[in-house]
Amino acid sequence: MLRRTPPLGFTEKTMDLPRLSRRVKRITVLTQDENGNTVPVVIFDKRRKKKKSTKALKPLEGFARRFVDAGNVTASTYLNRHKKANRKRRDGWVRDLNHNVIDAGRKGMKKLDPTRLIKP
Repeated sequence: MLRRTPPLGFTEKTMDLPRLSRRVKRITVLTQDENGNTVPVVIFDKRRKKKKSTKALKPLEGFARRFVDAGNVTASTYLNRHKKANRKRRDGWVRDLNHNVIDAGRKGMKKLDPTRLIKP
């Protein structure tokens, strides 16, 4: 049975001091309980929790995430161009509307990359 409390002489602060390699997943110290049995005590645990997702839905999730990222890039690109056009001249956003929308759409489509839509 694993106990999550540190044994006597160990505190939570002692694990903050040393710089551990990224490869270190867990540090376990073997101590003895009241009955003299050897008990493992976890001092440091940095294992990632398993992602809760169905295998069948992973490709769909990747597609949705890429689609939203592309939309985000498109919107932010258009907004930057809109502001720049307004700074350049009066009612510049109206004059440059077609050009700005087309350029922002192109940038978003680059982010979608049709060859990666199928991969998870």
